[in-house]
Amino acid sequence: MDEATTDFVRQWFRKAEHDLQNIRNNLAAESVPTDTVCFHAQQAIEKLLKGLLVANGRNVSKTHDLVKLLTDVADIIPELLPFEEQLEDISEYGVGVRYPDDFYEPTLDEAHRAFELALKIEAIVLDKIQP
Repeated sequence: MDEATTDFVRQWFRKAEHDLQNIRNNLAAESVPTDTVCFHAQQAIEKLLKGLLVANGRNVSKTHDLVKLLTDVADIIPELLPFEEQLEDISEYGVGVRYPDDFYEPTLDEAHRAFELALKIEAIVLDKIQP
């Protein structure tokens, strides 16, 4: 990877880390905004997968669909494939919980599971590539 690409990958991963820190801060609150936690979990995973694509010289599509991104990175890190069903569920948090139309409030358990999934994806991705 050239220096510019390495820097861009680091930016993707840094943004993902900011989402994860936002989750940590929210989970420590007295009243947890579970929709916000789930949204940031989706965002962190999206940014990790997009950073992985950039690191491997691939184009990044403008999508929030984590299953689509999983398909795009499956040949790079096939270990992510078992998470497909969970990623399908968490993709809904990218848009669905952000707006009042058909508003869905995730449970605290769902928020914790979303965070745990984001941490697992982060560990796998960063284990394969450290820009």
